[in-house]
Amino acid sequence: MRYTIIDDNEVDRMVIESFFETHPGFELSGSFSDPVESIHQLMNHPPDILFLDIEMPAINGIDFLRSLPNPPLCIFITSHPEFALDAFELFALDYILKPLTKDRFDTAVSRIESFIDIRKKALSYEHYLDNDSVIIQEGYDTHRILLSEILYMEALKDYTRIFTKNKSYITLGNISRILEGFNAPQFKRVHRSYAINPKYINSIIENNIYIGNNQIPIGKTYKSTVSEWKKSSF
Repeated sequence: MRYTIIDDNEVDRMVIESFFETHPGFELSGSFSDPVESIHQLMNHPPDILFLDIEMPAINGIDFLRSLPNPPLCIFITSHPEFALDAFELFALDYILKPLTKDRFDTAVSRIESFIDIRKKALSYEHYLDNDSVIIQEGYDTHRILLSEILYMEALKDYTRIFTKNKSYITLGNISRILEGFNAPQFKRVHRSYAINPKYINSIIENNIYIGNNQIPIGKTYKSTVSEWKKSSF
C-alpha cells in the first residue's frame, strides 16, 4: 500500500517513516510540509492512505481533506483533540494525538489492514431487497435478513457494514444509497457514518447512543434530530 504524509513538522514526518520500517507492505509515495504542495501528487498519483496533520500554515487538515473531490483513506495525527468529531464526520479512519508512539502507530496500521480486508470481503457480497427483507449473497451462502432485525449500519467510505444481533455483513454501496434502497423509515441517521433502529437503543448518554455493547456517536448535525425523536421514543 502507498502512503502520503502531510505535516509541517519535519520530525513528525520522519517519525512516521521510521515506524513504517517494521511494516514492509507499505511504500512512501510522498512527504509534504504544505498541503498545497501535495495536490498535484494526490490528484495524479493518489495514495491508498493519507497521514494528515491539522494545524498547518496554508490550510488546516480538516478543510483540506474536505476540499478533495475523491479523498483517500485518512488518518489524522495532530496535537489538537478538539477536531476529532470533525475528522470522523469526514470518515477519517483514525485520529491520533501527538506525540506519536510506536504502539499507537501499530494500532493505526492494524486498522488500515482491517479496512482493506473489509473492502475485499465486501466485493464478495451482493445484496438486493425483497419486501421487508434484504437478501445478502455471501459466496455460495444466502442470508435473508428482516429489516426489522437490523440493529444499526456503519458507513465505511464506499461500503456499509450491517449489524444484526448475531452477525455483521459488509456490502458494497455507501450508507445513503443503502438507506434510500431500503425505504424503511424506522432507520434514523444519527451520524454521517451511522444509522440506527431506535427500538434497539439501550441508553443515550451525552453524545453517544448505546446498542448492546456498541457505542455509536451522535454527529453534530444530528443532535437536534435525535433530541426530537428521543422525546417521543423514551
